Amino acid sequence: MFHARPSRRDFLKASLVAGVSFPVWSPRGSLAQPGQSASMIVAGKSDQLEILKESPHVLQTPIEALRSHTTSKELLFVRNNQDLEGASTVEPFEGDAWTVEFSGQLNRSGSVDLTTLRSLPQTAVEMVLQCSGNGRSKYSEIAQTEGTQWGRGGIGNVTFEGVRLKDALSHFGIDPADSATFIRAEGRDAPLPGEEDFEHSVPLSDVYETALLALKLNGEDLPRIHGGPVRLVIPGYYATVNVKWVTKLHFESEESRNSNHAQRYRVPLQPIEPGSTYDFNVHNSTPTWRMKTASLVTSHTSGQKVAAGRQRISGWTWNDGLAEITGVFLSDDFGESWKRISLQPAASPYAWQAFQAEVDLKPGMTELWFGALDALGRAQPSSGDLSWNPKGYEWNAVERISLNVQ
Repeated sequence: MFHARPSRRDFLKASLVAGVSFPVWSPRGSLAQPGQSASMIVAGKSDQLEILKESPHVLQTPIEALRSHTTSKELLFVRNNQDLEGASTVEPFEGDAWTVEFSGQLNRSGSVDLTTLRSLPQTAVEMVLQCSGNGRSKYSEIAQTEGTQWGRGGIGNVTFEGVRLKDALSHFGIDPADSATFIRAEGRDAPLPGEEDFEHSVPLSDVYETALLALKLNGEDLPRIHGGPVRLVIPGYYATVNVKWVTKLHFESEESRNSNHAQRYRVPLQPIEPGSTYDFNVHNSTPTWRMKTASLVTSHTSGQKVAAGRQRISGWTWNDGLAEITGVFLSDDFGESWKRISLQPAASPYAWQAFQAEVDLKPGMTELWFGALDALGRAQPSSGDLSWNPKGYEWNAVERISLNVQ
């Protein structure tokens, strides 16, 4: 079920590299200055957040701040590809001067303003919001990857509320043509110097029923830093395609050829040798769309000192919402054997759900592995080797926690 089992020698190697800091590869923006705090970068954010990059803003949530079922706006991670002037705050957008345009292969073009969006029927969905680069530093333990070296804090569980895209189009009598197979989304944020403006495409047939023009986060007006006043939200998809500050939706017959979509946010179709390079294009790779089955321990962190005896280990598991997660399993012998542990029901197909295990620990270093499995048979791999990619996207290997038992 959980393939590619490493050896005990791999465990010793992993224990050695656990204390190594991997370099942050950052050609697109600037790193934080010494002495800065998260609230100095984004007003209203908790200073518990780690600043990975000052501009465009990248803030990571510490694992211990992810123990609550709902992630607050103060603690939710931030990943901007481009910053928007005046949006470095958790406060909402002020005023009503915002319009989302619909164009392309439709029976007719149209637009909707913020006042109208607020008047239409609202739909709420609880869901995991996760950066596609979450866990990139784990790949770098295998072979160095490009990009900001995320730990596991590029994730949160939140509730978005807004107007279903389908309902907004229906309200104005707008219908996509049969030839319209993709939606290309653009936001109001400006491109970085010398770079293409940020945009993404998503498959229309897959998101037409679920995509939201989101106006609220956790019951409050959507914070500006998280895309307010309007964000394209697609439950089950990585956050990069949940485009912030959305102003334009184009309905097209092909994926965008914008470099951010066609070359940057992609993973190879087939496994490649860790450490190798890859020339990404729309034919040899897939976009970072649907989230993989994954898990995260939040009660403990790797390397933590704990008392010998009975310990309760807990955390979260999630996937893309296409199938129920049928179980989470624990191995205390490096994958030689697995046992099913307690799993709570999901509040939503797209939300994370809690798991926990009671474990008897003996003095010494020990490592616990946690792996999830869903009804489609999609399990976490025991190693990230087969999914390694130079951009470090879509980490979902089994969760390994090494504990110093005393």
